[in-house]
This record gives sequence, C-alpha cells and structure tokens, in this order.
Amino acid sequence: SIAVQTRQLTKNFGSKLAVDHLDLTVAEGEFFGFLGPNGAGKSTTIKMLVGLLRPTSGTAYIAGHDVWRDPMATKSLVGVLPEGMNLYERLKGREFVEFAGTMYGINSKDVRSRTEELLDLLDLEDAAENMIVDYSQGMRKKIGLAAALIHAPKVLFLDEPFEGVDAISVRIIRNVLTQLRATGTTIFFSSHIMEVVQRL
Repeated sequence: SIAVQTRQLTKNFGSKLAVDHLDLTVAEGEFFGFLGPNGAGKSTTIKMLVGLLRPTSGTAYIAGHDVWRDPMATKSLVGVLPEGMNLYERLKGREFVEFAGTMYGINSKDVRSRTEELLDLLDLEDAAENMIVDYSQGMRKKIGLAAALIHAPKVLFLDEPFEGVDAISVRIIRNVLTQLRATGTTIFFSSHIMEVVQRL
C-alpha cells in the first residue's frame, strides 16, 4: 500500500515557486531518498507533507489520509526530524523525549520504558541527565530522532539528518534506520549529497 502520496503539490512564496506541481508516490516500508541541491524545495515539501506548511495548491496524503483535511490522524502516523531543529534547550535529554511521548498521548509507563529503550539504542544514556543546551550537534540530532520515534510512527521524515554530525553519531543513526526499515517503517529521507543517499 501507499505510505506517502502527493498530487500536483505546489507552494509559492510570493512570486517564488518553491515546489512545482509535484506528483510523488512512496510505498509502505520503502527507504525513499529525496535528493536535490540546496534551495530545490526539499524542506518545503517535507513541511507540507507533515502538516507544518499549507500548500498553495495540490494535495498530500499519508497512508491514505489527507494531510490538511485530517491533520490529527496524519500527525499520529508520522515522525519528523526537521533540518533546523528547535529543541527545548532547558530540558534534559530524557525529559525532552518523555515530553514528546506525553504530547502524543502515550501513557506514562510506556513513555518511560520507550524513552529508556530509545536512549539506549541511540547511545544517549550517559547524556540523558544533561540539558540539551550543552549537547553537540550529533547529540541534538539523536535526541530529536528519539523524540520523533517515541510514538512508533508509520512514516519517518528526515530532513538532512547528517548535516554537521560526527561520524560515530552518523553510524548510530544509520543502524537505527536499518532496524526501523526491518520493522516496516517507511523512511523519507532528504539530502543534497548524492553519496549519503547512495550509501543508505
């Protein structure tokens, strides 16, 4: 079945055409590389697909749900690691992931156990009690990914996830993505670097 679909998806910013009548289909369980140079409209497309930016025209669907007509159903199905992450820097790493889980309506017992599982998986246990303001770029990406995965989304959107990230964090994130893929999660991954997409 189809995880992500767009029909004639278009976005104008004044006279600038950022996304031009995009037709796109991503199958369930696919690892989809969304490749293009900076300024090509990748982030704008992702923002429209996850309900953060309203299209000028056209439609977007997640697992058959219209993103803009059925926003609550759509948002429960997706996880997002945006390019310019705005994290709550005065929260500790563990608090941030638990907060995200609570926002998704997960009960407190499951929030705690899933948080520990994700902190372990992403090698963040040692930093879990530190404030995010003190995190490196790689740690920020990993804690952002943990928060994006806390509700076990069907579709994961990653916007330039390896930008400015150290080699060890890259390897950890790649391993997590491989495991997610094995469980049937659809991964929609944007990058402007061909080599990164080819490797994945």
